[in-house]
Amino acid sequence: MSETYVKPTAASVISLLAMIYGDELNASDLDSASVSGQRIATFINDDDELVAACVCDREFVVYSGAALAMIPAGGAQDMIAENSISEAISGNFHEVMNICTKLLMSDSSAHLRLDKTLDYAQQAELDTLATRLGFQVDIPGYGSGSMAIYMN
Repeated sequence: MSETYVKPTAASVISLLAMIYGDELNASDLDSASVSGQRIATFINDDDELVAACVCDREFVVYSGAALAMIPAGGAQDMIAENSISEAISGNFHEVMNICTKLLMSDSSAHLRLDKTLDYAQQAELDTLATRLGFQVDIPGYGSGSMAIYMN
C-alpha cells in the first residue's frame, strides 16, 4: 500500500460534501494563504504521525456545523457576528472533518484518521506539510467559508 495520499481538488470537495449538504454545494480553488484560521483539524497515520491538516475559517466552521444539524441559518449568522462558536457547532464540525478524511485517501493509499479539532492558534506544526491547497466552499442556504488543506 502506498503512503501517498490524494491531493483534493475543488471537484472532489464538491463530490464529498454534496453528499452531506446537497447538490447545490459549490467549491472553488482559493489561495491557501488567504484562509484565516479559526479551527484546525489534524490527520494522522497508523504510526500517529501528522500527515495532513485542514485549517478552516470561522464561516466554514459555523456553516458546516450548523448545516449538518439543520440549525437555522440565522442562528449561524448570529454566531459569526458575535464571534462565537457553540459546543454543538464544534462537535458537528469535528464530524465534518472526520468525513473529510475521505478527501485524502484512495483505495491504494495508506490509512489516515482524524486526530483532533482545536482552536487555531499558530501554524508552527504545519511547517513540515509542504503542499497547501485552498478551497472556497458555498454551503447551500448558509453561506461561504474557506478551508486550506496542508499535506505532504
